Amino acid sequence: MVKYLLRRRAYFVAPEIPFDLMIEILTRLPAKSLMRFRCVSKLWSCLIRSRYFSNLYHTVSSSRPQPLGLYMSLNSVHWARHLKCDSMELCHNPGKSDLLSLRKACIYNPATRQRLILPAVKSNIFAQQVPNKRVCNFFGHDPINDQYKILCIVVLNSKHRLTSEYWVFVVEPGGFWKRIEHDDDQPRFPTRQGPCINGVIYYLASSFTCQDKVYCFDVRFEEFRVIQVPSEVSKYAYSVGFIEHGGKPAIFDFTRIRETGVSELWVLEMNGGTWSRKSLVLKLCQKHLVDDVKIMDLRVHDTGQNNEVILALPNTCYLLYYDLIKNDLRKVDIKRESPPDQRLNIYVKLMDKGENIMPLEI
Repeated sequence: MVKYLLRRRAYFVAPEIPFDLMIEILTRLPAKSLMRFRCVSKLWSCLIRSRYFSNLYHTVSSSRPQPLGLYMSLNSVHWARHLKCDSMELCHNPGKSDLLSLRKACIYNPATRQRLILPAVKSNIFAQQVPNKRVCNFFGHDPINDQYKILCIVVLNSKHRLTSEYWVFVVEPGGFWKRIEHDDDQPRFPTRQGPCINGVIYYLASSFTCQDKVYCFDVRFEEFRVIQVPSEVSKYAYSVGFIEHGGKPAIFDFTRIRETGVSELWVLEMNGGTWSRKSLVLKLCQKHLVDDVKIMDLRVHDTGQNNEVILALPNTCYLLYYDLIKNDLRKVDIKRESPPDQRLNIYVKLMDKGENIMPLEI
């Protein structure tokens, strides 16, 4: 009987898995496995690399609960900017005297481990042999046309006068830098990186004489809109955080948390630019966590999956997590492997909640 069953099994051919079912199975696999499965066949490779599948995979992966990931660098060699959009990072890493590095940026996709160096921005400001040049890059996504774009702002501070240029790059084959015009009564330099929500990039910018304003860049139409920051927000732009809260941009003002234990959360509503205000009073049992903190050095690095604002201090080996919903503050120690007497600059990068397997091509 056993020989008969084995003989029948040898002639058994499993039915082919329907293509739709195969897609459903693949969307539930880890990104690391998908990168290996591209070698199975040309069909699988074309499917996994297609924009349709990458969008479907991102939608499915974003709906699954995932652990919070942090990237921390304990040896800061030079200044760098990291911005994220749908699990891809835009890294801008200029050296003090490297003009080529100053004009270029790269995109890195942690899921595919692919790095894409962008062409240089042909800005007129770069041609001027003067110091105090600054470049800020912002990564955004247009959900209507399913396009990823980079907004590059080049600022020149010369003799107490600000000059700025605005450039846009579409991340797709044949993409190139295009300069866009923006009429502003007074040029401003970005002071706080902000989120990209529903196709709009938000960031804080200020000038020497005026208070911060919120700049809203529509990724699809490549147009700006400016919103005034509430007058009650601290004038010290580097002591507030610009975050996403409840799917909306928000300002987290913690400048008085050490003296009074009170922080202010200003949420930008979508009905014409009005602000809603929420006061957060720190619990007395947690007041000791900020007693020795220099507020001017405290930096907001983003929000986690549980509405927790991540705060960090330079040359310290711990992070502070402030839960905006439960109004709770906790301390998380970082294991340090360097000698205790070595001075460290800690850079914190919050990884996105989902994975994006879209290939990078220009």
